[in-house]
Amino acid sequence: MAEFDLIIFDCDGVLVDSEILARRAMQSVYREAGIEVTAEMIDAMVGMKLADILRGLEERTGRPLPEGHQARFWPATKALFTRHLEPTTGIAEFLEGSTIPRCVASSSDHERIRHSLEATDLARFFRAGAIFSSHDVRHGKPAPDLVLHAAGAMGAAPGRCLVIEDSRFGVMGAKAAGMTAFGFLGGAHLATNNGASLREAGAELVAQTWEEIARRLAAGA
Repeated sequence: MAEFDLIIFDCDGVLVDSEILARRAMQSVYREAGIEVTAEMIDAMVGMKLADILRGLEERTGRPLPEGHQARFWPATKALFTRHLEPTTGIAEFLEGSTIPRCVASSSDHERIRHSLEATDLARFFRAGAIFSSHDVRHGKPAPDLVLHAAGAMGAAPGRCLVIEDSRFGVMGAKAAGMTAFGFLGGAHLATNNGASLREAGAELVAQTWEEIARRLAAGA
């Protein structure tokens, strides 16, 4: 019998290889506003909801994004996602082989999550009502609100949930919720990452591939 009653998947960087594309879109909008933000600035906040990222970038650059520019993020991101977004390598096979109930809990808004899953043909793996956004709760990651909301809606006790995340903020939220957390390094944005920050945040496994995670689950996690 599976150790977990529910797997909660982050979306960006876990189900879909989106972080580099999203970063490129964000930098382009800031550049249009005459503000240079570096990849390092954005990468330091991967996993957080957009409002928190914007506050963080304002602190780092000393300049707020001018009014009206925030509305440009999604069109710029959607255009790149539509043309270039791919699922993370091996995720479709992992989902096809897993019988554990699953859901998505992402810092992105619902429109972006839906588009990401549809563009990569992953929407078929998640039933209606099994997709949750940080916009559904008061506090985004690293607070536990989102994964607790997802577990409650799916009828799973927190201690029986596995959260799979690519960011330390996501792992921190999972641990704060009393859940098991696995770190995933298969996204292109983490190609040179050794997973130290995920382990420090409390990830019980840090995997480069979905095959590693499948083997761990088959062994009883």
